[in-house]
This record gives sequence, C-alpha cells and structure tokens, in this order.
Amino acid sequence: MLAAIGDTIRATRKARGWSQQQLADLCHLDRTTIGALERNDFNDLGIRKVERVLMVLGKTLTTKDVGLPTLDDLKAQQHG
Repeated sequence: MLAAIGDTIRATRKARGWSQQQLADLCHLDRTTIGALERNDFNDLGIRKVERVLMVLGKTLTTKDVGLPTLDDLKAQQHG
C-alpha cells in the first residue's frame, strides 16, 4: 500500500514537468525528502510531510475498509 504513495508522487510530479527540487521548494521540504518518498523510504518521514506533498500535487490520502476475503470472493478471483 505504501508503494502506491511513492509511485503516485513520482508520476504526478513528472506529469507536471517538475523536478524533485521544484516540488520540494513548493512543499518547503528538502529535495532528499522528496527522493525518499518516491523511493518508498518512509523511515524518517512523518505523515504530515507526506500529506503536504500530496496536497501540493492535488492528491489526498484516503482510508477504506478492508478485511479478509469471503469464500465467494476467493472463488470469483479464481474464475475471473
């Protein structure tokens, strides 16, 4: 799930034609922070930094309910 965040940040930044430095400047962060996000290296990054970058890119974090698949879900995956 976290890998999708880094991929989204990289893809959106590139689609806008921005360098990592340009995005970092807009977010008031260091370029190495943007690089870490894009590499899915979240070890020293807080959620607020991630949210700030996503906000500048016009994105947001969302949550959704997940759970174990039902037997019907598993059968459908095998046949679909």
